[in-house]
Amino acid sequence: MERHKGLTARFGGLLCLAGLIGGILFLLLKVGGGILLEDYLERSDFLERHVQEKIDSFQMYVTEHRLSAQDTLELTRWVQKNPLILLEIYRSNVLIYTSYAPNESSSSENDLEAPYYDWESYYLVQFSDGPADVVLYSGETWQWFACLTTVSLALSFLTFLAVFILGSRDLVGYICQLSDQVQAMEGGDLDQKILVKGDHELSSLARGLDSMRRSFKEQREREKEIFRSNQIMITQMSHDLRTPLTAIQIYTDILRYRRFEGSGQAEDYLNRIDAKIAQIRQISENIFEYSLVSGEQGILLEPPAPVEDVFLDLLSETAGYLEQYGFTLPLVSHWPAGRIRVYPPYIKRLMDNVTSNLLKYADPAVPVEMSVRREGEQIMLSFSNAVRHDASHEDSSGIGLSNMRAMMEKMGGELAAEEEGETFRISFRFPVK
Repeated sequence: MERHKGLTARFGGLLCLAGLIGGILFLLLKVGGGILLEDYLERSDFLERHVQEKIDSFQMYVTEHRLSAQDTLELTRWVQKNPLILLEIYRSNVLIYTSYAPNESSSSENDLEAPYYDWESYYLVQFSDGPADVVLYSGETWQWFACLTTVSLALSFLTFLAVFILGSRDLVGYICQLSDQVQAMEGGDLDQKILVKGDHELSSLARGLDSMRRSFKEQREREKEIFRSNQIMITQMSHDLRTPLTAIQIYTDILRYRRFEGSGQAEDYLNRIDAKIAQIRQISENIFEYSLVSGEQGILLEPPAPVEDVFLDLLSETAGYLEQYGFTLPLVSHWPAGRIRVYPPYIKRLMDNVTSNLLKYADPAVPVEMSVRREGEQIMLSFSNAVRHDASHEDSSGIGLSNMRAMMEKMGGELAAEEEGETFRISFRFPVK
C-alpha cells in the first residue's frame, strides 16, 4: 500500500485542495458580490430609471395602437415582448388588468377596491378610454445576478485549474526530465545518470531505468573487453600458427628437393614435421576450448559442497596419472573447512590443463607441491613446480591460461599465475559460500 499510494494520494490531495480553494472563492464572489450588487441597486436610481423606461415604452405602445385599459389581448402581447415584466392596471383603486392572470382580469368598475400601498410606485398612463394607474414590476435585474454567478463560476474554475497545474508543475517537470534522460539513453549516452527524486511510482521507475542503464553500460564494457581480448588472442594465435607452419614449409622443401644427407636426416626432418603438426593440433584444441568457454553465456553452479568432496577424487586421479610419467604429487592430508560452489565440467578441464602444463614444462625430478588452504573467505588450491631446463616456451601461446582464467571468472573465482626464476606457481581461488 505504501508503494502504490504515492501518486494517487498526491493527485487526490491536490484535487481536494484545488476544489476547496475554488469552492471558497465561488462562495466569496457569489455572496459578497450579491450583497454589493443589491446594495448598489438599492442606493442608486437604476431600478427607477429602468422602470421609467419601460413605462415610457408602454405608453408609446398604448398611444400608437390606441388601446384602452380593456384591450387585454394587445396588452398581453406587449408583456410577452418584454419578459420578466409584471404589469398591473388600476382604475379607481380597482384592479382591471394583471399580466399574471390576464384572462381573469376584472372588467367592471364596481368590483372591490384594492388597497393602496405607499411603498409601490404608481405611474399614470393615458389610454383611449381614459387615464389609469399602472404598477410595473421588472425582474430584469436577475440578469445581473446570473452574470455574477457565471463570472464567479468561471473565476473559481480557473482558480481550480491554476492550483492544480501549479501543484503538479514539479511532477510534470520531473516527467519531462525523465523523458529527456531516457531519450539520451536511447541515443547511446549511458554515462548520464537517471535522476531519482521523491518516493513514489515515478521514483521506482527512475530507479529501474538507472539500474537498466548501468546494466547496459556494464554489458557494453564487457563486450568491448571481450572484443579486445579476442583481438589480442587472434593476433597471438596468428603468430603461434605462423611459426610451426613456416617450419613445416621449410622441412617439406628440404625433403622435396632432397637437400638432406642420408635416410637418418630425412627421418629427423619427418619427426620434426610430426612435432610441429602436434603443436598445431594443440593450438587448434586451445582455440576451440577458448571459443567454447567464451561462448557460454551462463553456467549453473552446483549447490555448496565441502572442499574435500569437490577435489579429493579429481586430485587423486591427477596424482596417479602423473606418477606414470615419473612425477611425484603428494596428496592433501588436511582439508580446510568451508563449502564452495563449482561447475564440475570446468573443474575437470582445469585439472586437465594443469596436468598438460606439468607434462610439458615441469621437471619430474622435483616433486610438485600442492596445497589446499583457506584464506579469509576464500579457498585456495595451488600447484608449484620446477621448470624443466630444456622446456621450450616457443609453442606456448598463453591461451591455456586465458581459458582457465575465463572458467574461474564464470564460477566467481580468481586465477593467479606467476613464474619466479625456475619455479612456476598457479593458484585457484574459490569464494566460500
